Amino acid sequence: MRIRRILFPTAVCLLASAVLAGEPECATNYKSDATSSSTSVLTVLAPKAVIEVLPYKLAAAGATMEWSNPDKGILKAGALDVKAQASGNVTRVTFHSSPAADKATLCRYATLVGNPPVAAAPPVPQDPALIAQMKDDLLKKSTIVQPGDTRGLNHANFRTLDDFLQFTVTGIKNPSSDKREYTVSIQMPPYACAIASEDIVISTQAMLGQREARRTKPVRVDATLTYAKDGAGWNLADAFITHIESIK
Repeated sequence: MRIRRILFPTAVCLLASAVLAGEPECATNYKSDATSSSTSVLTVLAPKAVIEVLPYKLAAAGATMEWSNPDKGILKAGALDVKAQASGNVTRVTFHSSPAADKATLCRYATLVGNPPVAAAPPVPQDPALIAQMKDDLLKKSTIVQPGDTRGLNHANFRTLDDFLQFTVTGIKNPSSDKREYTVSIQMPPYACAIASEDIVISTQAMLGQREARRTKPVRVDATLTYAKDGAGWNLADAFITHIESIK
C-alpha cells in the first residue's frame, strides 16, 4: 500500500458564501445531520488520477492535507475524507466531513475534481425515406473507396440491396445552404468489400496453410456522403470511406 503524507499550512481561509450555487449535482447530492455532511460529484478521470491531483488543489483551497493513497482512491484532509470509486464508465467522488461542513464549503471542494462527464448527444434521427435514397444513390455509384495511402485498395462495392446488412446515419452537418454532409455506418457482406491490410495477412497465412483464403465475417464501413442542392432536390456529390474493417 502506497501512502503519501502531504503537510501544508492553511494558506487560504475557507469561503462561507454559496459560491457554488450553480453546481446542481453537488447541491442535489448534499446531505447533512448533526455530526457530519457529505456530497458527491462525477468525473471522467480514473479514481487514481483524482487522488493524485486533488491533494494539491485542496491544499491551495485551504484544506490541511494529511495523507493520500491514489491506489485505493482515498485521501484525508483534516475533517474531510474523500473517496473516489469507479461507477460504470465514470468515477464518483464522495466528500465526507465530520464535523459537518456547510453546503457552500463542501461543494467548493467538490468542484475542484473537475472533468465532469459530458451528456451524450441525442441520437441522429433515422429517416427511412432518406436512408432509402442513400442506398439507391450508393447502388448507382457502385463503388466507394478510402482515400489516402491505400490508393483505393480499400473499397466497398454495392450491387444489390442485399449488400446493406445494416445502415445507420451517425451524423449530419450543414456546411452551407446548398451542401449537406452525412456520416453513415454500413454493415456489409465480406465478399462486397476489399480491405488491403486484412487481405494481405489472409493471403500470406493461406500460402502457409494456416487459414482459409477469404474473410468470412461482415464488414463495417464508415463513410461520408456529401449532397449538393440541385433546384428543389439534393443529389449525391461525393461519397468516400473513412474507416473499414471486419467485425470482430
